Amino acid sequence: MIQPARLFRTGFRPLGTLAAAAACCLATGCTRPTEPGRPIPQKAVIGSPGMEPGRFAKPRCIDSDGKTLWVVDRAAKVQRFDAETGLCIQWFVMPDSELGKPTGITVGPSPEGDGSLCIYLADTHYHRVVAYAVPALPATWKPGDVTSRPQRVVPREVLRFGSYGDAPGQMVYPTDIAVLTAADGKTVERIYVSEYGGNDRVQAFDATGKPLFAFGQPGDGQKPEIIEFNRPQSIAFLAPERKNKDGRPSGLLVTDSVNHRLGVFDLDGKLQKWIGSPTTADKAPGHFNHPRGITMMPDGTALIVEFGNNRVQHINIATGECLGLWGTGGRGDGQLAEPWGLARLGGLVYIVDAINHRVVVADLP
Repeated sequence: MIQPARLFRTGFRPLGTLAAAAACCLATGCTRPTEPGRPIPQKAVIGSPGMEPGRFAKPRCIDSDGKTLWVVDRAAKVQRFDAETGLCIQWFVMPDSELGKPTGITVGPSPEGDGSLCIYLADTHYHRVVAYAVPALPATWKPGDVTSRPQRVVPREVLRFGSYGDAPGQMVYPTDIAVLTAADGKTVERIYVSEYGGNDRVQAFDATGKPLFAFGQPGDGQKPEIIEFNRPQSIAFLAPERKNKDGRPSGLLVTDSVNHRLGVFDLDGKLQKWIGSPTTADKAPGHFNHPRGITMMPDGTALIVEFGNNRVQHINIATGECLGLWGTGGRGDGQLAEPWGLARLGGLVYIVDAINHRVVVADLP
């Protein structure tokens, strides 16, 4: 639980008028709004513009390891945050960044199969995926600690694969990663990687980075029976807390960003359906304008952040129905400016608000 007394000390910023707006929203029964223009029920923000640890230069991707948050920005900083206080705990800089910075981060089981966690980074402009072992937390750190200072770390590289090209195993601009494990939760079976820039596909690799298969091709999506992508940006497993009998997720969800839709696939890349329309960017509920990040909810629904509409949309994956809309474009409380991604931790949603150089902490119904 975020403590109001800690807002100034830790980098969380107070919200001004937002509390009143949220109270009004609750009073009028609009906790699941389906009309555009509703403010995000924002609790706090993490970060502000800057290059030093704890601040951001256009953050672009985020994930949670179940205890803390990991955020990557356009300064190639990979930062670990205490979700309770908003303090940066640890950080490092990608070894190569002159050509560009990562646009995707996933925390998942290590390919070494020892039960530890890795940070998988879509090193977009270097045409590869790099995985680092999650560093041990400082021995003196505890959740909610407001006295700790950012610790620069040198994480151990566990895996690296990919090179420029369109052959199997090669990539142009990788964007995101999803890690499929066996029923034991430790053994990595597949690593899915989305990419754009001429390939516009999703590839599956084994735990060593050897290519297994791919699905999708570049296209405008006008033939719904064909798997065409135009910048597949994010991947997530469907219903992560409600798996099939064999312990596997029921499928994959992919944001087809420039085609303004979501794709639902089985684990072998067979198309199940599309949600949204590839014809136009739209503000209507159930439609999208450059969908980017995904976070799955325990009930199998999904939260989608829209880069073009500056909002978060709650979608019933089974029906395609919009269950809620939050956010408008702007710099104020409850507003977003080109959001890229989002993550869920401890009942709260953390939204990467790129142009505002912050992470918005939201209490979405």
